[in-house]
Amino acid sequence: MILGAGDIGRRVFDGLANSTAARHIELVGRDEETIACAANLTRFASLQRGYHSTITYAVTDLTDTARTAERIAIFDPDVIFLAASLQSWWVITMLPSHAFERLYAANYGPWLPMHLVPVLHAMRAVRLAGSKAIVVNAAYPDAVHPALNAIGLSPHIGIGNVANNVPGIRIAAADTLGKPPADIEVRLVAHHYVSHRLSRKGNAGQASLNLAILCRGKDVTDDVDVDALLASLPTRYRRTGGLRGQAMTAASALSVLEPIADQRRAVVHAPGPLGMVGGYPVMLDSQGIHLALPGGMSAQDALKTNISGQVQDGIAEIGQDGTVVFEEASMAVLGKELGYDCPQMSLDDAPAWAAELTKRFAHYANQVNKHG
Repeated sequence: MILGAGDIGRRVFDGLANSTAARHIELVGRDEETIACAANLTRFASLQRGYHSTITYAVTDLTDTARTAERIAIFDPDVIFLAASLQSWWVITMLPSHAFERLYAANYGPWLPMHLVPVLHAMRAVRLAGSKAIVVNAAYPDAVHPALNAIGLSPHIGIGNVANNVPGIRIAAADTLGKPPADIEVRLVAHHYVSHRLSRKGNAGQASLNLAILCRGKDVTDDVDVDALLASLPTRYRRTGGLRGQAMTAASALSVLEPIADQRRAVVHAPGPLGMVGGYPVMLDSQGIHLALPGGMSAQDALKTNISGQVQDGIAEIGQDGTVVFEEASMAVLGKELGYDCPQMSLDDAPAWAAELTKRFAHYANQVNKHG
């Protein structure tokens, strides 16, 4: 079941349908006309290519917990993919460039309520339905999951972020070593802040990351100039970004969803596994989800690495009760640009903060698009 029929939800829906695996896939969204048309387009296009997945759709609003729980109970999914956000990350990239760059300076942390609130609604519905599904989330898992983990409502695992640079790193390493990409594996520990910065700047900034490069199972990290390799990501190995670049995030989502759905063992990269902060290499197998860290790295060291990225992303702390304290400098950017100031946010207050941020950003976008 895919909850959310925006760009990433529909891309993943298409990817799952275009497979020889015997799957029943249901797309769920708020508007019946949009959902029906999207589901039928995928159904017809996949059939045209010779695939025969069972494709259905359903209508609900995540704010209606009872109805959403009813839809989940009726479909009884093995896997749920949450692709819902009040404002996708790429929306600010559609602003005039000067406005985008000013807002981008806040980093991603202050936008947390826009992603946390829909996931909170969805997870409440999952619990109300009594579902045993593995829940995979696309909306800022690096921070959403540890916040919701405090109240036992974290999805099992996220997608994107740390994963999105792994193919580029593999190919860059393969070219450097003169090996085919199939021989190269990567183990990368990095927060959203770092993974996003790598594709734009080619470095981790003031945060840290941990990277191991393997060739046919042997650690060859010392044979590679890692700094130079990472610096090549936004130059020689640059890729399309923004909305069109969602193709990479959809591929990262499928790299997680397909092994889970097909009960296939795989090492993948994912943010927020088991409610943890940041992104990690993980093993998916019949026993569940496990960290697959670079050799010699402890879970505590990996967490420390990701906390360094969390702070740079604009989140000072996520408390044991899920309360989020935001970095002053990051929040000051939204204060200056939007007139929005949220020093800290409890889970109970998240919907109100999300509503205020939605209102203030809409006014801001209207003004800059009108007046420049």
